[in-house]
Amino acid sequence: MGPAGAGVLGLLDPGDEVAYGQIGSGGLTTRYQSNGAVSRPWASVTKLVTALAILVAIEEGALARTSPLGEHQLLVEDLLSHSSGLPTGEVGELSMIEPWQARPVCTPHERRIYSNIGYELLGYGLVNQSGMPLHQYVGEAVLEPAGMKSASYLPTVLTEQHVTGAAFGLEGTINDLIALVEVLFFPLIVAPETLSDIRTPFVPDLAGILPGFGRQDPNPWGLGAELRGTKSPHWMGSAVSEESYGHFGQSGSFLWIDPIQRAFAVFLGPRPFGAWARDRWPVLNNAIIEELASS
Repeated sequence: MGPAGAGVLGLLDPGDEVAYGQIGSGGLTTRYQSNGAVSRPWASVTKLVTALAILVAIEEGALARTSPLGEHQLLVEDLLSHSSGLPTGEVGELSMIEPWQARPVCTPHERRIYSNIGYELLGYGLVNQSGMPLHQYVGEAVLEPAGMKSASYLPTVLTEQHVTGAAFGLEGTINDLIALVEVLFFPLIVAPETLSDIRTPFVPDLAGILPGFGRQDPNPWGLGAELRGTKSPHWMGSAVSEESYGHFGQSGSFLWIDPIQRAFAVFLGPRPFGAWARDRWPVLNNAIIEELASS
């Protein structure tokens, strides 16, 4: 693991933590990793972990891709891909606290609506079908086998907001995010054909709003991961391939994987997503790709 190039380091603020590297045939090679070991909220990067847990439940037979959840019988695959028609849902809304009653604002597969409510409904589906608290199921199904030793659910999210935490409840270190990259790329937790669902476009032509980056047409998503596609503007930047996938969180966090250039990057910051991230993340990620290509 060598030092980061000046082009990358010059784009980091005090407190920012980043790691990036190459993906080999047998694992990850980290080109650079910040020294910090601070545990920070991941916000919606949590959804990648929830999606993995749902895929484990599907392989175990507790759920199916077409299992209907909630009063409106919304399908698991539609909830995972934000194509169910459920609204976004903000912290503290009744629909977040009681997602099984949430009413879609359009029919499934009409448009891509990024939905926290949908992931809370998935969380309740896991709880109901497994008979286990969400944190226990996710811990045993994903966090422990992935070696995400410091990742855990924020108590304030679970108790003060009265939600499962499936949409935005996890926190962890940069090491935990690197471990998450590994299990999102390599079939270490679920079978290869199951894992591919996370990054395979589902109803790929749907248009919709990408939070923070406006309307995208199309706005492709897999069963858990956002897909880079041809979106513009985009937080991953312009140097990654269209097949790249990942997620970012309102806490100032991101994770992306480029399966074509065999590259990855993860980021944790001390301040919430905002204009600074819209401006800097694309430049930062372009600089990472440039450095990896030249190493």
